[in-house]
Amino acid sequence: MNWLAHLHLAALVQADPASSLLPDLINTRHLHQFTPEQQYAISVHQAIDRFTDQHPQVKVSKQRITPPFTRFAGILIDVFYDYCLSQSWEFYATASLNEFIQATHVQLAQTRDLPNPAPTIIKHLIEQHWLSSYQTLAGIELSLVRMSKRFKRPIQLSGAVENLRLIETELMDDFNQFYPELMAHIQAISIGLPPKGPN
Repeated sequence: MNWLAHLHLAALVQADPASSLLPDLINTRHLHQFTPEQQYAISVHQAIDRFTDQHPQVKVSKQRITPPFTRFAGILIDVFYDYCLSQSWEFYATASLNEFIQATHVQLAQTRDLPNPAPTIIKHLIEQHWLSSYQTLAGIELSLVRMSKRFKRPIQLSGAVENLRLIETELMDDFNQFYPELMAHIQAISIGLPPKGPN
């Protein structure tokens, strides 16, 4: 799952939003280096990734990605599922998507004491409205342009947005079968994750 979904799921189980992004930003292998609140959010993120990677419906979605992007299917489905979540947001949340994003931005902006480069990336996320960009195909294309720059070897993923256009209906069906199961799973297992710290 990509960042919109991670933040939505973190909110469902009262995990710190900024800390819930850390596994995508830094090495979080040594959990003891983090506060209990951060440990909890990191563990939520990791549980989301494990469930997603093993889910049969996600595997079906990955098989829908066509050449020359098949070897990036995992990355692309993560991003495309954020598009699907944006399109079906009202089924999974009570607040509107814009209200959720604004509230999340406030929380992210107030976060302190994160290891580098997390603060800089989160600052860009807020200022460049990354979470809002998942609502449109043009925004997804822009997200893929940003992601392409992270690879050591040049790769242009933005062309994969055409793949999304072609499989959008099927992908929405995949997502709406999968996401309720992911939500239920995270809510069920969150009680057994490392402590959140003082309330």
